[in-house]
Amino acid sequence: MQKLSSLNIVLSIIYVLVYLKSGTLHSTAGIFMITVFNWLALRSFQLNDYRWMIWHYLIALWVVYFVGTLVYGAINILSSSIVYNFISDDTIVYLIINSVFCALLIIQLLMYAYKNYIELKLN
Repeated sequence: MQKLSSLNIVLSIIYVLVYLKSGTLHSTAGIFMITVFNWLALRSFQLNDYRWMIWHYLIALWVVYFVGTLVYGAINILSSSIVYNFISDDTIVYLIINSVFCALLIIQLLMYAYKNYIELKLN
């Protein structure tokens, strides 16, 4: 989980630098919440304490919401590419990076939530 959290932080920085030309509140807050959530996962790993507090749940909800918007945007881009029968190399690269980023975020979120569940079950 430590390597996955670090990778998610690196991917979020790459996403900001490469694909976010206009820093709207929604996109900026989403990337910020992803970074904070992964930092919390790294901190939990270091302390070996995976119990979630209220902010873990709130940030996790925001991460799920933001991943949903990323997936929704990717679906719209893919569907318009199919309708117009044109897809550029940049679009393919974006869709691949977006898919990997979203998948890794969901995997990390599920792993972290499972560790929280185990921790709560033991106590």
